[in-house]
Amino acid sequence: MQIITKQENRILMFIKNNLDKYPESISYDTIRDVLDLSETKVVDLLNSLQKKNFIFVDQDTKMVTYNDLDVEVKIVEDKSALKTYMLNKTEEEAYVIIQDVISKYDGYAPRYILEGALLYGELGLSTKRTYNITVALENKQLLKRVKRADGEYYTI
Repeated sequence: MQIITKQENRILMFIKNNLDKYPESISYDTIRDVLDLSETKVVDLLNSLQKKNFIFVDQDTKMVTYNDLDVEVKIVEDKSALKTYMLNKTEEEAYVIIQDVISKYDGYAPRYILEGALLYGELGLSTKRTYNITVALENKQLLKRVKRADGEYYTI
């Protein structure tokens, strides 16, 4: 099952509903004009759908060909909701704890307190697992490390 945003689903539904008019491929410009989307938005959405193996975009001819339009999908509101679904169970539980800790410290939690909550809190993670989760959340841009004069902090 693939997880896609509403905008990505809008493009897929347009393609599915017009397979009789465009049986093998459709012009990139046709999608943009009919769905009334900006150039950059269409490029972002088509690249995202290409990464998920729904379509293939030929950059030279600006033609979109279809790979597999019948994959089961789950539709989420936007990219931030998509990131939440991409977390594994432990990361989800850790993220809830991190949000709680950061909210207690007015948006900026000291690094040692946040890592201590993961190490010695209800999850009881190892030091390596704590490091891996914080790095994974930073890479997914759900957590940000901030350096201040008095030490390192985390914020959402």
